Amino acid sequence: MQSAGMVGWLAFSASACQTNESKGDIVKANSVVPVASGSVFSFQFGDTLFAVDASRGGRIVTFALSGRNILTGPAVDPANFGSTFWPSPQSDWNWPPLPEIDSAPYAASLDGGVLSLSGAAATNLGLAVEKKFSADRATGVVTVAYTLANRGSNARRVAPWEITRVAAGGLSFFPMGQGGPRKGPQDLLNTTIVNGVAWFAYDAAAITADQKLFADGLEGWIAHVDGDLLLVKSFTDTRPSQAAPGEAEIELYANAGHTYVEVENQGAYVNLAPGAATTWTVRWMLRKLDLAATPATVGSASLVDLVRSLVK
Repeated sequence: MQSAGMVGWLAFSASACQTNESKGDIVKANSVVPVASGSVFSFQFGDTLFAVDASRGGRIVTFALSGRNILTGPAVDPANFGSTFWPSPQSDWNWPPLPEIDSAPYAASLDGGVLSLSGAAATNLGLAVEKKFSADRATGVVTVAYTLANRGSNARRVAPWEITRVAAGGLSFFPMGQGGPRKGPQDLLNTTIVNGVAWFAYDAAAITADQKLFADGLEGWIAHVDGDLLLVKSFTDTRPSQAAPGEAEIELYANAGHTYVEVENQGAYVNLAPGAATTWTVRWMLRKLDLAATPATVGSASLVDLVRSLVK
């Protein structure tokens, strides 16, 4: 299985540039056509670089502004780095993540400025994932469309789940929905709620074990600040009743080793008949903050206003 996938992206990368040029007449004016280097496909627009690695489960490995990558790399953790995608709930597969979905090679194809990466079906769940990436140079928005397909012979209930790993530190925040933050098997992350927005300010001294937060969000976005870099992810808002069992629309995780934080968002829990599929879209943005005008502090109204202006 791995060899076949590897052949797929190697063959594609060898002809990617030629294919892009031949389809130039159908590429939208603002679309960014990715460039292939081995298994890595990069969208470059202005000072922003967004890259995915087809050989590592179609994982997002770079979202950088002026050379600063807000995502972690394999030097931090060889298995848990960058931004990946899993089926939810985790109780359906436990640990480690399913290799066919999380880390095995995906086959790649390109249609204009849309990069499609397709993985094999996970043997024990019958689920397969396709990821489509596109970028708009005018708005600076990267759109990621995740499709979960049921290739098995039995119906399966599942929700989409995006797990984005950033360096330990910084400030994560999102608008609170119904209820309040709740804990799961790990200790509960310490958050502060100001004017309906939940804030997690990283404090290494307070994290003495793996800690996690589960919450219902509102408005359909979550954001993270590292220094003067602002990462925003937006998606369709869901109700608590639409969450997968034991999961939530918004999840934050900090590991005991103080090496990374996971900024996680999930979509609606749906029933997939054999042969059926569901698609969930997340929009990514990366901006440089003027910290004098927009302080990255707990309760910063100007920071929340900025995010809301980006996702509207």
